[in-house]
Amino acid sequence: MTARVDDLRQIWRLWHASYDGRNPFARTIFTPLFARKTVLNFMVEHFKGKDGVIFDSGGYYVQQSVVSYESLFQRLLAFYRENDWASWYVLPDYVPVTSLSAVEVQNRVNATISVARQFALEMPEALRSRMLPVVQGHTREQVKDCVDNYADMGATYIGFGSFGTSGDNNSINAVTKQAIQMIEFLKHHAQKYGLKVHLFGVGTPNVLPLFYELGIDSFDSSCWSRTAGYGNVYLPFIGRKSITQRMAREIGGGAYTQARFSELKEATSHRCPFCEDYETLKANRIYQMVHNLYVMLDTVDALNAGKTFIPELIGLEESRYKNYRKQPRIKFNPGADHE
Repeated sequence: MTARVDDLRQIWRLWHASYDGRNPFARTIFTPLFARKTVLNFMVEHFKGKDGVIFDSGGYYVQQSVVSYESLFQRLLAFYRENDWASWYVLPDYVPVTSLSAVEVQNRVNATISVARQFALEMPEALRSRMLPVVQGHTREQVKDCVDNYADMGATYIGFGSFGTSGDNNSINAVTKQAIQMIEFLKHHAQKYGLKVHLFGVGTPNVLPLFYELGIDSFDSSCWSRTAGYGNVYLPFIGRKSITQRMAREIGGGAYTQARFSELKEATSHRCPFCEDYETLKANRIYQMVHNLYVMLDTVDALNAGKTFIPELIGLEESRYKNYRKQPRIKFNPGADHE
């Protein structure tokens, strides 16, 4: 929800005008330290006093060198102390981006754990049961160290933030085979303590079946709105494609024709008020955003209902994410101290 308030108000109004019975805002993640004042006011107006809000720490902005790790700690602690209305409070973390050396990654993992412990101790006692510490790490040992420490701190809900990174300043999460292996290990080890697992920054509907298979409890995503800025739209279980073609070459993913878009809508049983008229969808960025939000909900609902989708049956390539677990399964011994 850290976006322009005019966009948020339009999205809010259009969704409620659609009379869809679902509520995509029932669970909302928000980065308060880096939101405009008008967005903070919007959040207080519509979400204060309601369940389902996650306050994000803003670790991304440390990664982007917008703020130092030390400054983030103090500012975030002050905000959390003054705002007790979130359901969950993400603790500060230090993202080990893909380009770092093994030693640098280990240092960031160590810093994430030690700072999370210190931060939790300084949080108001009433909020500690709602802390959401972040697992970082590129190895099983690093992931295990995070989980063990967070369980010892009394956490019940943990998040994973060590996806691969790409793009300018490592600003885009990338689902890599290494990340999937770490998530698989994380989920199994977290079960030892009864911890729920959240994934930060999930991008595309076609990766959701894999996370469902892994038993992930929750995820957040801003890509339903972010990708619309490039003129891209989703369909259930299908990744982005350009509907405007204005940036198809720069960002990849191909482009739709009206006929192909209509064909895939029918194949995926997608219906929403915002893609009924193709030309309106093509021309309206906010419609693209809300359409994409519909698609994310449709995909989650289908998975929760046990419905599957086989892209090859309608002439699409098999999702590359499907092959990310085609390797020997991790064997776990519940009675052992080390997996």
